[in-house]
Amino acid sequence: MCRALVAAALITLVAARSDAQTAEQHQDPVPSGRSSDLVAHVFGSVDWFGAQHSNPPNSFALGQLALFVTASINDRVSVLAEVVIEASAADTEVTVDLERLQLTYRVNDFLNISAGRYHTGIGFYNAAFHHGSYFETAVGRPRIFKFEDEGGVLPIHEVGVSVRGKVPKTESTLHYVAEVGNGRRWANLEDNTVIDQNQAKSTNLGLAFRPPEWRGVEVGGSFYRDDIPLGLNTSVNHHILALYGVYRTPSTELMAEWLQLSFHEAGVLGTFDNRGGYVQVSQAFGKVRPYYRYDRLDIDPNTPFIGEYGSSLKHEIGVRFDPAAWVGIKTQYERLSENGGPGGNGAHVQLVFVF
Repeated sequence: MCRALVAAALITLVAARSDAQTAEQHQDPVPSGRSSDLVAHVFGSVDWFGAQHSNPPNSFALGQLALFVTASINDRVSVLAEVVIEASAADTEVTVDLERLQLTYRVNDFLNISAGRYHTGIGFYNAAFHHGSYFETAVGRPRIFKFEDEGGVLPIHEVGVSVRGKVPKTESTLHYVAEVGNGRRWANLEDNTVIDQNQAKSTNLGLAFRPPEWRGVEVGGSFYRDDIPLGLNTSVNHHILALYGVYRTPSTELMAEWLQLSFHEAGVLGTFDNRGGYVQVSQAFGKVRPYYRYDRLDIDPNTPFIGEYGSSLKHEIGVRFDPAAWVGIKTQYERLSENGGPGGNGAHVQLVFVF
């Protein structure tokens, strides 16, 4: 009952204070200098999916309802909040999660400091696409970038401090990100789920090259590290290397990413290396955009924490149709093979909208 009241209050707030929004605002708000400058929107979706060898064979489902709010406190300070509401079709139970909450202080173009809960700057996709599925071309995120509660293998969210900006004296071609956080909680060693589990902090460093003469092109990479407690007296050293190249314009999209996830348990010989990535292409023809995505994840079953998540290879071919502003329909064929087994066919239709 309490969660339902919270959800109703948030929707009322959004309905009362909504303005036009861009994909850039959905990622990082820029203070405007007006204390009353508040932007609020709701991102929703309705899905139908079916697949071979699944139970049930096909089903309708409600997607996430993402409430997104940004506000400028003054000309340098802004706030971003993203709350996700999910409802179970089986028992109508509603869950409310605070996915992002950031207070950002903008010193200048070279230094923007954010504190709170954020999407980590690992690679490209995680910082470019959030819980509003409207901005995504295909149905769903690449397997490597799935959210933690959906079987994801990355630290998608973290609580800490994130610093971003342009690299000085590079004519705005180089952009950096530096983050320090608690790290992802992989094992419940204690009852307190709010604070960090050990003295170590996760760090992430990223660099992106955006040549002004090639608008839409971005090439970059990031390196993430953390020490994850495996027990009371042992830990696992975790590294993530991400490399990517993208070309995105209003009509054309070409994205490719490769990541290596390494786990090394202290006092044990050998390192478990796991890899994943995707290639996605699309081209718009008016309101119609056909697309294709190659999506792969290779997991060593002996790897700590993620070994049981399994490997997968997926081909996705689809068409997105945008009949009106802030409304889209995605129709997608999928061919999925898991853990080296035979492939299975599937279909997914998703209605996405913003208000």
